[in-house]
Amino acid sequence: MFEYRITKYNPKNRDTQGRYLVDEWTDYSDIGQEFGGSVLTREEYLRVENTYVDAAIKLLDECGVSSLVIDSLENHLNYQSNYVALSDGQRLRDESLREGIRSLLRGDFWCRLQDGTRAFIHVGYDYYMYIGVPCPAQNSVRAVQSAGLFVEPFESPYKELS
Repeated sequence: MFEYRITKYNPKNRDTQGRYLVDEWTDYSDIGQEFGGSVLTREEYLRVENTYVDAAIKLLDECGVSSLVIDSLENHLNYQSNYVALSDGQRLRDESLREGIRSLLRGDFWCRLQDGTRAFIHVGYDYYMYIGVPCPAQNSVRAVQSAGLFVEPFESPYKELS
């Protein structure tokens, strides 16, 4: 499996322990707040969010993965969706997969999106997304980087320990 961390954070702005040193927005709730002299607008948030969702779908598509399953669902806020049936074992594809990723980025709920040991998407704190796919997906990696995100080989800290 090929694993990546996809973020909006430039790796050049990390210290030797990997901590990010620039004050940037990290959550949907940051809309309207100022970071680095600029106010995060809803439009800018949605632009970045859409770039993340598109990135995930590109990598999955290039590797022939069309759906993922909800695993280890945590829905403490009882979030309800018109697109995603929220229950462990629910398979997401097409628009429901896109909306599931979007909701994870917004922190509406948390889960692992997985396809056994073949592929996964994990969204963590501070707008970090981890993707595992069965092929290197180099065309998609280049496209995601061209879209302004950073793609680094990185093992997900959200994988289940066996």
